[in-house]
This record gives sequence, C-alpha cells and structure tokens, in this order.
Amino acid sequence: MRIMVAVPSFWPSQDGVASITGYLAEGLAAKGHEIYVLTSAGKGGLQELPEREMHEGVTITRMRVHTQWPLFIRGRDKKSTEQTYWKYIRDYNPDVLLVVCAQTWTLDWIIPYLKRLQCVKVFYSHGYSLLKERYSYQEYLKKRNIVGAWAEYKCKKYYDHLYKYLKLFDRVIYLSEQSNAALYAEKHALVNGTILKNAIDDRFFDETMRHQYHDTELISYLFVANFNENKNQEMLIRAFCRAKIGKSRLVFVGFEKNEYYDHLQDVMGEELDQRQEKEVVFYVHISRQEVLNLYKTCDVFVCPSKSEIYPIVAHEAAATGMPVISTDVGIYSKITGAYIVNDVEQMRTAIEDLYNHTEERKRRGQAAYEWICGQGCRIQDKVDWLEEDLQRLLLKSKPLNSED
Repeated sequence: MRIMVAVPSFWPSQDGVASITGYLAEGLAAKGHEIYVLTSAGKGGLQELPEREMHEGVTITRMRVHTQWPLFIRGRDKKSTEQTYWKYIRDYNPDVLLVVCAQTWTLDWIIPYLKRLQCVKVFYSHGYSLLKERYSYQEYLKKRNIVGAWAEYKCKKYYDHLYKYLKLFDRVIYLSEQSNAALYAEKHALVNGTILKNAIDDRFFDETMRHQYHDTELISYLFVANFNENKNQEMLIRAFCRAKIGKSRLVFVGFEKNEYYDHLQDVMGEELDQRQEKEVVFYVHISRQEVLNLYKTCDVFVCPSKSEIYPIVAHEAAATGMPVISTDVGIYSKITGAYIVNDVEQMRTAIEDLYNHTEERKRRGQAAYEWICGQGCRIQDKVDWLEEDLQRLLLKSKPLNSED
C-alpha cells in the first residue's frame, strides 16, 4: 500500500501524537508498505528541521505551519498552504490517506477536499481538547473580551459541524471508548469508528528497565511532555519547590523551547529556594534512548496536565514500575496505585509522601506495572491490526481516480 500520513508533529518530536504515529508509520514501513509523512516543523513552523528526509524507512516532508487554533492556521511560506497540502496529496496519489488530529491544519485544511478524494480516507483522533458541553462566548462579551468570545464561538461552530465531515471518512480511529472523541461520535450516531488503544515501545518492558525501589540519597521526579499551558508544568514546579523534602530533582523532557518554556524559567526563579537541596532540570531535543534512560533512572512519574485522553507516557511509566502522581485526567485514575491529586497542595503532599516512604513507592509502582501488563500495549499487535484494517478498507473502496 501507498500510505500518506498527515500529522501535525512527527519525529524528532517526543509528544504523544508523534510517538504513536511514529511507531505505526515505521511499523508499516518495516512490513513493506510505502509510507509518506507530511508534517510540520516545530515552534509554529520556525524549527530548523530539513524540509525532506528519510527516517526508519519513512519519507518525511515538513511544512512550516503556524497554528493558533481556533483563531488561525497560517503557512509561513508559499510551500506551506492549504493549496500545497492538497497538491502533495494529489501528486502522491495514495491508496490510503491517514489524517491525524483535529483542531489543526491536518484535518481543517483537507475538509474542503474530502468529497473529491477517491482513496481510502482514515481519520485518527487523539481527542478534542476544546470540545465542551457549554461555550462561554457570551460571558467573554460581557467582559468586552472580543478575542476570547470569538475563539469560543469558533470552537462551538466547529464541533456543531465536525461530525458531518467525519462521516466522509471510511474509518475514524479513537484512543479509547471513554475518550471525548468516541463519545462525540456516539452522540452524533457515527458508525465508521473503531478503537485502537496506545501501544508503547517494547523496550519499556525489558527487565533492565524495571525499578528496584532501593533507598537512595536523591529522589527524581519525571514528566515527559511538550511545554504548554495544557500540560501545566507550572503547577508541578510550584508543588515540587514547596514540598518539604531533601535532596531531590524534578526533570522535564520536552520537544523544544518556546514562550511557555521561558515562563517556566521565571516560575522556577520565583519558587526555587537556592538553599534547598533541590534542582529542576529541563531537557529538549534529546534522543529516544536518552528518554528511556530517564524513565529507568528517575523514581516517580508526575503528570500535572489540565486535560489528557489516553497518554502514552502514562503507560511508559507504568511499564517500568514507576509510581505515578497525576491530576485526574485521561486514564490516570484507572492506573492501579496511581496517586490522584486535584491542586498544587495535594500534589505537594503526594510528592512528600513518595519521597519519604520507599515502601509506598514500591507498592504503587508494582501495582502500576501489574495494571499495564493487562492492557495489551505491545506495538506489533497495533501495527498488525492497522495493516489488516487498511487492507480491508482498500478492498471495499472504489477504483483509485484522484482528479481535481
């Protein structure tokens, strides 16, 4: 099969969308399929990455797209527009077009062309972070916040109509039955959906990655996520710095520096008492092996996010037997032994508890590992399933004829 994947972030990004799309694309390429990924550079299109390259058997082309959804999606050059996106698809003439994520250019720019596409069309949802039961644009207007009101109104109109476009896809894939995208599909009686839960790198299940829970002089807390307000790293910094603990380290791993990253440096300056035995470390642009090493050597995984759907990093942490502290988002509350918190003070308390009690770290970490072992998270199973599903859809499809 000739498969084109349109995804907002891809290798070398370390976020969940890039990781999941990466193992599926590379897995399909390893099985002999021709995979072409169309993605965007980081920093709103400012990241210095090659326009075109090969990685693990996958051809990658990058556009420079700046997205501030729902206010605008804007190409930074003539090669990064809605029209060039459509031209890439027509020129490649794929058997399958796999569109990843809503609320960004990959879906929004293809909507006007969906009825003209004769190839198999698949949409892979990673959840709808701005889907709400109620939109408060009238409240924004009362406060004379015109930009806020306009953004809320655009979100409402988007989700009022999105289901009509999803019907045009041969398949829509959701991360879990409980994701808001799957519930949205159920509400609008969409019948083209299926579930493909996250998988994690098999290396996380290697015995060398398993935590041993020894008493140690320094306890390290880890969070792996891009730097943005939804991931809420600010909350974690404040909780960590205020915790009454001794020698300790808070480690952040993200794809790139940005305005929120700079804001976090200011927060750290406000909160971190240099007299304490604490340090906060930020990593950007590090290799996958380096990320694996951090999972192996850090002691506690901490997620402060405001919203999540089915985060892959939660599964990775559980596979190493790390105890998990998290806000009540996504599937974190389903992880056996997870320490669920709701605010800075509760997170501070959780950090202190796991710092002071080795046996509690062990109990929660082992419970998380036992939980993940029952989740069916192996990558090869996911790749095989997707290949079989795409082949079935292709057999049912009309003869390929990609005309303007």
